Amino acid sequence: MNILISTQTEILKTKRSASFWLSIIAALFLPTLFSIGYSVEPESLIRQMKLSGNAWSFHFGNAWQVANAFLFPMFIILICSLIPQIEYKNNTWKQVYASPQPLANVYFSKFISIHMMIFFFFMLFNVFLISFAIIVNLINSKFQFLDQSIDWAMLGRLCLKTYISILGITAIQYWLSFRIKNFIAPVGIGLAMIIASIILAQIGWKHIYKFPFAHPFLTLQSIGKNNSLVIENHELNSIGYCAFFLILGYLDLKFRKERG
Repeated sequence: MNILISTQTEILKTKRSASFWLSIIAALFLPTLFSIGYSVEPESLIRQMKLSGNAWSFHFGNAWQVANAFLFPMFIILICSLIPQIEYKNNTWKQVYASPQPLANVYFSKFISIHMMIFFFFMLFNVFLISFAIIVNLINSKFQFLDQSIDWAMLGRLCLKTYISILGITAIQYWLSFRIKNFIAPVGIGLAMIIASIILAQIGWKHIYKFPFAHPFLTLQSIGKNNSLVIENHELNSIGYCAFFLILGYLDLKFRKERG
């Protein structure tokens, strides 16, 4: 069985699972809150949009700021815990390991399926952000979403660089969720790391670029200063963390005496 078939099998397991519904609900969360905010305080927000120069830049900038600081890392922590839990919950690890596929396929196919869910989440998040803004504008014509164009190049850079920045978090949380049977433990560790990253960012720690859970927020800051596709130092660190913990997790699984 090759890695493609193994990955297809893993993706089928996520269909209508908790991870699937989490992706939809998480993607809806911020767009819904922003829509409520636009409805409750329209005049104040319209003034801020006019001062910013572009309604879409204001809309995406505020939404992605919250998302990169907390929502995306938290979503990754939960999704990385939920997908391995499918086997723990159904007590099917022994069947998976006994199937005619290399151990590497088992480990890396689940990791790929996690990233497929992340792509799905990113797509929904942007679709909901755009759709809800248009609906708000149809209700209140003073908003300028329909009069201005979206900077698709900027949005593409934001998505790509944010994805690079979360690679380290995915590998760390995936290894923890594979290593620890309990669902709460890896989620608790990840949440503690998010809180630590927010605190470190607030105090201006000079080595924060080395802290993987702060990388998404640092990416958003860097895009505000530099519109190019140049990979920042912390994004290179994220790629390095991903490679290190992904290999570490696989070796840990391979040489573990008892699996599942």
